[in-house]
Amino acid sequence: MATIAVVGGGIAGLSCAWRLVRAGHQVEVIERESRAGGRMRSERHGDFVLDRGAQFVASGYRNLHRIAREVGVEQRVRPVRRASNAILRAGRLEPGDYDSPGAFLRSRLLSARGKLGLLRLAAVLARNWRRLDPWHPERAAHLDGEDMASFLRRVAGDEAARFLLEPAFSSTFDSDPEDLSGAFALLAMRFLAGGFRLQCFEGGIGVLTEALAQRVPVRVGWEVRAVETDAAGARIHFVTPSGERTLAADAAVVAVPGSRVAALCPGLSAEEHAFFDQVRYVRGMIAFLLLDKAPESLPYYGVAFPEPEGLGLYGLAVDHHKQGVAPEGAGLVNVALRARSAERLWNAGDAEVAEAVLSDLARTPIGRLDPQAVVVHRWDPMLPQFHAGHLRALRAFLARRQRSPRLAFAGDCLVGPYTEAALTSGLRAANEIAQSLS
Repeated sequence: MATIAVVGGGIAGLSCAWRLVRAGHQVEVIERESRAGGRMRSERHGDFVLDRGAQFVASGYRNLHRIAREVGVEQRVRPVRRASNAILRAGRLEPGDYDSPGAFLRSRLLSARGKLGLLRLAAVLARNWRRLDPWHPERAAHLDGEDMASFLRRVAGDEAARFLLEPAFSSTFDSDPEDLSGAFALLAMRFLAGGFRLQCFEGGIGVLTEALAQRVPVRVGWEVRAVETDAAGARIHFVTPSGERTLAADAAVVAVPGSRVAALCPGLSAEEHAFFDQVRYVRGMIAFLLLDKAPESLPYYGVAFPEPEGLGLYGLAVDHHKQGVAPEGAGLVNVALRARSAERLWNAGDAEVAEAVLSDLARTPIGRLDPQAVVVHRWDPMLPQFHAGHLRALRAFLARRQRSPRLAFAGDCLVGPYTEAALTSGLRAANEIAQSLS
C-alpha cells in the first residue's frame, strides 16, 4: 500500500486520512497548530466548552453521521434542546420558524406582499429542484450568474429578502449577501427542505475531530511551506520546532483553506491555479459570552439581525441549548460580528470587542447582558464565500484535463461552507488519490 501525506488536520484532512487508513494505506497528517481539528474544534474555559468554529451538525449530514458511527461517537449526538429561531424587526424579536401554514400566515415579520414573494421563490426552487444537489453544487453552475442580494430581491422582493432571507443566510455563513450567489441560496434552501434537524455533540463539536485524530497519525506544530509532486511521488517541505525537514511520500492531499493552496503548491496546473485564485474566504470574529445565568430574554437557539436594523452583528446562537457545554442554569451565547465590524475591530483588544457586542445587544429586546467573561475568536480565513461565479469555476476545476500528478485537494471551498461539505470533500480526496495510485 502507498504512503500518503495529508496536509491539514481539520475535518477535511482527518476524514481523508481516516478513509485512507481504513483502506490500508500508510498516512501522515501534518497540522501546523498545536491541536488537530481546525475550525471544528472545542476548547474549555472553566466549566464552559466553546465550539470555536463550526457550531452544530444536522440530521441531514449523512456522511458525518456515518463517520461518527465508524469512530464510535454517534451515541454522543444529541438534538439541540431548543431549535427555534427569531429575527429582529422594528425593535421586536419575531419568530423565524413556521411549523404550519397558519403560523406562517399569522407571522408579523412580513406583510402579505412579503409573504407572497416567498411563494415566488418557492416556485423557482421547485423548478430547479432536480439540478440542486448540495453534495455536488457544481451541477447548479448554470444558475450561477447573480449575487444573492440581487437574486433574492428580484425574485422574492425587497421586504422578504432584507428581513427574512438575507439575515438568515448572513447569520449562518457570516457573509454579506452581496458576497454570496443566488445559486448558493437555492442550494442551501434545497438542503434545508430535505430535512434539517439541528443537532450537537454532547460536550462540544470537537468530539468528532478528537476521535478521528486519535485513530490516524497526526503531527502537530509542523508548518508546511511547500508541497511538490511529480510522477515519482510527493515531497512535503515543512518546519518543526527543531528545524526544517522534508517528508517523502507516494502522494499528497492538500486539505487547507482554498485561499492558501496556490502558495503551498508551486506546481499547480493552469486550470488548478485559475480555480484557487478565485476562491474567497471571509475574515470573521465571534464573541462568546459566558453568563452565570441563562438570560430569560433568549428563549431561542438563533437570532438574526437584519442589516436595516443598524447593528454591527449578523446574529447570535444560544449555545447553552446544546448539551454538555455549560453548567446547569448558566448561559453561553456566541455572537457573530458583521464583516465591517470585524474589520474595524480586528486589532482592537478583546475588552473593546466585548463592549461593542454588549452595547449592540442592549439596543435590542435581549437587553444588556452581564457576562462573567467574554472570549473573542478571530478567524482568518473563516468560511469560503460561494460568490457569483464560484460554482462555474468549481465545475471547470472538477472537469480539468491538466492535473497535478499524485496530488488531490480537500476543503470546504470544493463542496460548501459547512461541516458536512468539508468532511465530504475529504472522503472524495481519499478516493481520488487511492484510485490514482492503483
